[in-house]
Amino acid sequence: MTGEAARLLLVLGVLAIAGLVGFILTRLQRPPHPTLVVQGDGDRPGVVMFTSLECATCKETIALLRSYDIAFREITHELEPQRFEAWRVLAVPLIVILDDGGAVVDAIAGVPSTRRLTGALNTARIKVSP
Repeated sequence: MTGEAARLLLVLGVLAIAGLVGFILTRLQRPPHPTLVVQGDGDRPGVVMFTSLECATCKETIALLRSYDIAFREITHELEPQRFEAWRVLAVPLIVILDDGGAVVDAIAGVPSTRRLTGALNTARIKVSP
């Protein structure tokens, strides 16, 4: 291997490591979520789920929440589009877990893993019965 080839490999290696570090840091940083207040929709802490009528994944996620006997407020796009706009919801299903102060503990897109869901519920002090 020539000296030039070795330098090129070294530069490529450094760039690859820098790219990987940047990717990992981006994944670890969560975007800030606006504080959501579920006015008139029950006591906090609470779970809000954004859905759409024709979303099969939404139905699967609802079944998961019901299997844990979790009370939640469902907001359907076709019935309450203004809430989607106000809360800047771009995709469904989206589960938003609020603590007793109304702050977002977690916002989970898609069908959540059991670990992530129970972790967020525990952080918000919401009791689950699996």
